Amino acid sequence: MKTAFAFLSAVVALAAATLVHAEEIVVPQGTVVFGALDERITSNGNKFRVGYPVDGRVWKDVIVDGHTIIPAGTPLELRISRLASSGTGGRGGSLEIMAVSVKAVDGTEISLAGGYDQVANDISGLTRALTSLLWPASFLPGRNAVLDVGTVFDASIPANTRIKLPDGALPTLRLSARPDLIVDVVYDEIDEREGTLPLALTLCNKDFTREAHVTSINDEEVKPILVAIITGKRGERCHEFRGRVNLESLQEHFTPGINRFSVTMSGAEGSTVLNVEM
Repeated sequence: MKTAFAFLSAVVALAAATLVHAEEIVVPQGTVVFGALDERITSNGNKFRVGYPVDGRVWKDVIVDGHTIIPAGTPLELRISRLASSGTGGRGGSLEIMAVSVKAVDGTEISLAGGYDQVANDISGLTRALTSLLWPASFLPGRNAVLDVGTVFDASIPANTRIKLPDGALPTLRLSARPDLIVDVVYDEIDEREGTLPLALTLCNKDFTREAHVTSINDEEVKPILVAIITGKRGERCHEFRGRVNLESLQEHFTPGINRFSVTMSGAEGSTVLNVEM
């Protein structure tokens, strides 16, 4: 009887350990959280101040190991971390938003790092900023800085965080093949005098071509914007290109914060993101 009891206890303990393991998940350091503003704020010191709580939400689901740990639409705790009103002598205003925290599906408060205009602290490395190159008149002398509703930004989770999954939560398997077209912004080759955005493109499983166009910006179809191909290198399966697209043509469709645009080439489509600061 004692042996049977010991065996039963071991089985129960093993089951309990398995259950605990299945209910918890570790959100790794550096996990990116995309957010969006739900209110319009400015650097007007008569209306706003450092520390002011800003309304915002999670822009897209945060998924770890197939589990949605922070659903899109979850409120974000945001604060104004820097504010300088426009001043005399032609000094424009400046404004910075800091992401503080967000709650996971189990109610765990997760600290965040980053926000809007904190490019140096961008752990994700997904975006970089173009400032005066895109909007040289954004901070005209005497003007206040403005961040409108819908401004998208990225923050990150600075430390490994353990959360509990809802009962019965099952992971979603997301299968993704290598895309036929990969598009990257070549930041080191940006030349303000040229007024163009340099792109690196890799086209696979498609016929070699020198025709490419930007066809959508922020999920909205646009009149095709030419990507001028400067160089092209044929390969057995993949071809590599360098091209440039006119910034003025992109500018009329961009909004402050993170913008996504898609390029179509030989029937394939590839997307990239660009962080635009105003």
